[in-house]
Amino acid sequence: MRTNPTPLTISLLDRFALIMAMLAEIAVNQGHAQHLPGAKIIAIWQRLTGIAARFARAVLRGPTSSRKRLTPAKPNRAKRPSLPDGFGWLPRVFPGTHDMPAAVTYPAQQLHDLLADPTMAELIETNPAIGRILRPLFEALGIERPAILAIPQPTQPEPAHHEPEPPPAAPPSVPPTAWVTAWVPETSEDRDRQISTHTEPTAPPQLFHYEYETI
Repeated sequence: MRTNPTPLTISLLDRFALIMAMLAEIAVNQGHAQHLPGAKIIAIWQRLTGIAARFARAVLRGPTSSRKRLTPAKPNRAKRPSLPDGFGWLPRVFPGTHDMPAAVTYPAQQLHDLLADPTMAELIETNPAIGRILRPLFEALGIERPAILAIPQPTQPEPAHHEPEPPPAAPPSVPPTAWVTAWVPETSEDRDRQISTHTEPTAPPQLFHYEYETI
């Protein structure tokens, strides 16, 4: 969503544009003085002017939610000269001349003062895209990033606290001498079978009794 720039925002945009214009002019003038390849000078100039354009778009557009690229970027088949990288590569490539020693020192100091402005700090805090644009510039100039440009660390969600589950209840112990019997209902066939197999008890044997007469 495009925002209406305030006078303070326009002032910040003008100051940043002036700083980047100074750096681009230094790259062109000292590049020719050092007899650098023309393609390399143009590549550095495009890098610096591209940062200025991206910064202006980010400030005028306002904060936006991060969106994933829907289609993959087309590979650039044009072979570009490799640009320097690393911390402080601009002062290494353009160390200065007799007329202007350490040429990038002045715009670097102006950039540092710009980020000390409270309005600039508020813009960076509300629009993370501005911080992503400025961090490589500070690295190229070889100056330490202020705290406002620190890379935000992702917040780790706190682990959920789960109550330990109680141990499973032990099964009831059964004595080894216990007998477990199952009751099976008695049917009429079982009763008939028991009656048919029942036998009468035999009578005890009779003993013979003899009587003797006395003579």
